[in-house]
Amino acid sequence: MALTTYDDLKTAVADWLERSDLAGRAADFITLAEARLNRELRLGVMESEVSLIAAAGARTVALPEDCREALGLWREEGAERQPMRYRAAGMSPHRETAGRPEYWTLQGAVILLDRPCAAETGFVLRQLGRLRLSAASPTNAVLAEHPDLYLFAALAEACPYLRDGEMAGHFGARFEMALVQARAADARRHGLARLVTDLPQLEVRTC
Repeated sequence: MALTTYDDLKTAVADWLERSDLAGRAADFITLAEARLNRELRLGVMESEVSLIAAAGARTVALPEDCREALGLWREEGAERQPMRYRAAGMSPHRETAGRPEYWTLQGAVILLDRPCAAETGFVLRQLGRLRLSAASPTNAVLAEHPDLYLFAALAEACPYLRDGEMAGHFGARFEMALVQARAADARRHGLARLVTDLPQLEVRTC
């Protein structure tokens, strides 16, 4: 069967376990699998850019709910983007007068700017997203590219519930193999990108 949506994955987990009575537990196993993947997995397909707005006079901007890690921040100036400089918490300059922010840091679930914005200001955040399948969000890039990774992660999380050591060893090994392969595929993709951009005489096009 296809493994392209959250419902497909829940069905597959119950089928692989050959336990129809566990169909209702499949969502729990997937949630536990995503918790593990969010700790261990870092792929290019999990990165995205998000537009944010800071109101005039504001020094903070809320991070998106699905942000696992902030990777970079740019301030929008018309059609241009100006890179903001990151400083660790406690090291960022602090100015009370409103103006054009130049530095940023993280404070809990918000971006903290070095000064209040003199006017409403747009920002672009590059972030590493958090995996979180649901009925409202039934698919994502990791499930689309690596369905085996999701499946075996969920099956491995089911094994402690079943108290089945043999099955845990089998599915755990399959998960680790899928994890290695996903990371290798991502490394090859990033390696190709670096190779192309290191050759300025070549015209790089995006599709």
